[in-house]
Amino acid sequence: MKHDCQGNPSLTNYGRGCRCDLCRSAKSLYEQERRDKARKYKAENPDKTPPKKPAGKRDNPVVYADAFTRGEILRARGMA
Repeated sequence: MKHDCQGNPSLTNYGRGCRCDLCRSAKSLYEQERRDKARKYKAENPDKTPPKKPAGKRDNPVVYADAFTRGEILRARGMA
């Protein structure tokens, strides 16, 4: 289902599916600034790779130990 920004254009609303002219221009402005930043970094540091697109916290999840290992189960049973 298409998301509607209700007159509040932003990159987030574009990501949610709004394709009004204002949200598309916000997206293109963001991408242009990101490309310019990468181009500038590449010109100043020709031997390094430019930084990647920001991915947020989604790619760095907190790891919880929510399962027992085989060794822990065997120790609890008195087999190890």
